[in-house]
Amino acid sequence: MSGRATLKQVSTAVIEQLRDAVASGTLKPPLDRAGLVGFGVRHQLEAIEQALAGHRSAACLAVLDVALAEREDRKPTPELVWTGPEAPAGAARDTAVVLRELFEGARESVILGGYSFKYARDVLAPLFRSMRDHAVDARFFVHVPQVESTNTSDKYLDIHLGRFLIESWPFGNPRPRIYYDKRALVPGPPYSSLHAKCVVVDGARAFVSSANFTQRAQEQNIEVGVLIDDANFASFLAGQWLGLIEAGIVGEFVPR
Repeated sequence: MSGRATLKQVSTAVIEQLRDAVASGTLKPPLDRAGLVGFGVRHQLEAIEQALAGHRSAACLAVLDVALAEREDRKPTPELVWTGPEAPAGAARDTAVVLRELFEGARESVILGGYSFKYARDVLAPLFRSMRDHAVDARFFVHVPQVESTNTSDKYLDIHLGRFLIESWPFGNPRPRIYYDKRALVPGPPYSSLHAKCVVVDGARAFVSSANFTQRAQEQNIEVGVLIDDANFASFLAGQWLGLIEAGIVGEFVPR
């Protein structure tokens, strides 16, 4: 028989979001499952309901503040992120929800590395708004299939990366700076692929995931990722990507 659900099973990020939403009036107690789902919470609903249901705003804030205070001295732990079917007791947050939160919260920079894109405008729209409203600097390291022949047209990058702008970034300016692996322009062997998939926001939060920016990956596949709230790790990961630019391993794509 399973024990009573508690806020200990709920991620710190979710508790912080709930606390901010209640404090700002975005979520108005008494809280119920429908309101939590509408806010974007999909998992550990039972634990949240048991802790907060029936309380007024002040009591909800007190409960959430205690839960956060208990975690202040703990080292940040990775948070599991999931796409696809899972068991009813699954504790992971949805990939699309996490990406939206990361992009909406960006205030300085976003590095997005290694993904494949196909009609990803819905996922990227929150990032465009952060770039527009907060002058966020965004850099995308986009996978380009390796050429098969030395006779490949000079328009190879225009075709592949131009398609990205048409299908996944129809918003216009501001646009992210786009980089590609220069090895993709030389036929193999050796063969290469820009296969890492990660997001770094403001040098403070990092998300590493198996899910590409495609409808299938975001909605249908079983994909797993990890969200890490650790500035040391995030800044180190960002430095790895920016180091590729400094070393000339990647090139910048400039639309014609």
